[in-house]
Amino acid sequence: MSACEKEIRFGDRRRGIQICLERYSQNQADRDLAWAAKGYLDVGEIEEADKLAHQLLAGPMYGDANRILSYVALRQGSDSAARMHAEIAYVVHTLTGEEHGRASDAVSLAQAAWKVGDFTASLTAADEALRLSLLLRDPVIEVRAQLARVDALRRMGDHSGAIEAVTHAIERATAPCDQAWAHLKSGLSWMEAQQDALAMSELADAAQANQRCRFHDVAISIALNEAWLLRRRDPAAALTRLDKIAASEGELFEVLLLRGYLAADRGDFEPAERYFTAAESLAAPDADWRWEIMRARAELSELRGGPWGDRDAESHYRRAIANIAALRTTAHARSAYFVASHRGPYDGLIALLARHGRWRDILAVVLELDASDMLRATADEQIDRHHEAQTLATPSPSSVTMPPVTVEDVLSAWRSRDLVIVIAVSPHQIGPGLERAYRLRITDGQVTGEDVGDASTARTWAGDLFENPENRDAARGLGQMIVPPGLSDGTLHVLAIGALGKVPLAALRDAEGALSIARRPLVRVLGLRANGPESQGAGPASIIADPRGDLPSAAVEGSLVAAALGSAANASGAYAAFPATRERLWAAHDAALLHIAGHVGKLGRWRALRLADGEVGPSEIVEWRLAPHLAVLAGCGSAAAWDEEGWGSIAAALLESGTALVIATDRSVDDLDSLSLMRDFYRQPDWRSDPARALARVQQVHAATTRARSWAAFSVLGRPPVVAASTTRQATR
Repeated sequence: MSACEKEIRFGDRRRGIQICLERYSQNQADRDLAWAAKGYLDVGEIEEADKLAHQLLAGPMYGDANRILSYVALRQGSDSAARMHAEIAYVVHTLTGEEHGRASDAVSLAQAAWKVGDFTASLTAADEALRLSLLLRDPVIEVRAQLARVDALRRMGDHSGAIEAVTHAIERATAPCDQAWAHLKSGLSWMEAQQDALAMSELADAAQANQRCRFHDVAISIALNEAWLLRRRDPAAALTRLDKIAASEGELFEVLLLRGYLAADRGDFEPAERYFTAAESLAAPDADWRWEIMRARAELSELRGGPWGDRDAESHYRRAIANIAALRTTAHARSAYFVASHRGPYDGLIALLARHGRWRDILAVVLELDASDMLRATADEQIDRHHEAQTLATPSPSSVTMPPVTVEDVLSAWRSRDLVIVIAVSPHQIGPGLERAYRLRITDGQVTGEDVGDASTARTWAGDLFENPENRDAARGLGQMIVPPGLSDGTLHVLAIGALGKVPLAALRDAEGALSIARRPLVRVLGLRANGPESQGAGPASIIADPRGDLPSAAVEGSLVAAALGSAANASGAYAAFPATRERLWAAHDAALLHIAGHVGKLGRWRALRLADGEVGPSEIVEWRLAPHLAVLAGCGSAAAWDEEGWGSIAAALLESGTALVIATDRSVDDLDSLSLMRDFYRQPDWRSDPARALARVQQVHAATTRARSWAAFSVLGRPPVVAASTTRQATR
């Protein structure tokens, strides 16, 4: 490392620039000129960096020159140009075999793709930078690759993934500037995870590290995010920070947006509207901010009221949703996280429409969410070690696209079933605390709806009941919100959106405290429409039990199921003649029944089936179209996932592949408890013809003697119907 480079990276950057320029004047070495340009970038002298980069374009450091120009374009707000230069740099260094250059280019490409809102491309580039940095054993590029991953993961709503990545970056960072950036990104990640105390602590650490680094951009970002954190508890202090930023930088987009929120919090609606309007006229910091200003204007219009309040609010909500819809096409496999973190405008529009009794319009909003995200969140990311790594030159796989259908098409498809859709809308940014929970019901080709209570209470109950299914207050409250009153004993399908998505349905109770499943079976659905035909289950039953020979109760369970079938079944596992391999699993792709009693572990951020010769995650299940007609997954957490509604689970993957019904667990279950419940299930005369009712009957019996954490962990997940577009509409297109 030359003295020039060392001073730029670890010392006084202005002194480093002078050293680099003096060395260049003596030896005409383009490397010194490139480091001088990087130094100018660091101190914020963009025009000087641009001038030197253009000078480098004529020499052997053409690739480095383009990387520098990429960062220049980012600073100037030319995001598309930034991406173009980063791609050129990456191709040049790939062709010349310069791995360090290619790793650095991948970082810049990740940042440029993030700025334009192409989140999967950003994460793919950051992952490639990380892979190269580990091969090169370069901790500096490793840290910057992790920080690029943090940005992409945050934007896609994967807060746990972002926090994991930034933790690695903090552990590996040694240079003051890298430490400052890492603690800053950590603060942002904790803010978005709604952990304000941890966020403020990380911002303080970033400020301390930046005292040695003196990065102007870091200092501004720290002050701005401290203002966001102070908005509710100390608005005067928040304004002080905004005024200080504006004095040096002018009224930036985020400064105006937060000024608008603070004014609205005070009840000063006219100034708030002016601030929001001014912010909307500016270039947003990155592509993910544009919808936020639209939601702010929608919520302000609602709060102000008047003859045009709701009309304007609806218009702004729909603009925000259109913006999010464009962005989420780039989130691909993390679409579940993305929608969960960007649901505010959808929830706001649903609440507005509900106040006016526009239940069909609400169903259209849910259908829009469903058509693009539900039941597809496992389809697009290859996470298994059996797949080759995706290269940056390969386009990211597109999400499953289903043909557009209407509300009438949905009502027709669900005519023979009884469905409720429940949502406890998320808090408003402006005027929070008055949000309501709503229940839509689709039956006999009609849709109705009603307000069923306070949304905050519903969300609290949902968390409490998931943590403790014995909580009778939460079980009664949610039971009355989710299950409509009446005498029907037919199966009720439940689509629970957002925070209600992980409610253990079997634990719900009615107003008198009786289990709701005593009156009618409850089947969870993850969407309104299936993306393909349902499996017919033409193949023989398949039993996989105790795949690794470490679950004696699972082996007994396998024998029990084999006896209950009373006919030939393909059996594998430690108790059987054949090992429970991946090949045996794929052979059950069209089985009438697939029963798995074994471990479900973690594979990255997904769950995975643990078999004798490896692990199988959700994406592989979808890829191989594993679709038995009925699946019983007695392993721990087979219906669990990181996202709210469980879209990324093993159970969801089977439903997406074509399985009609899945019995699965949302948590760890004791082996003996599982064995006992499964023994009783297969003794029911209708376990084949009506599995949901058979399981509900068994759970009622076990409720009298067993902890709810065991029997209520089992739930039934059903595949929604295929919704065909109406022929008349197809003919006119």
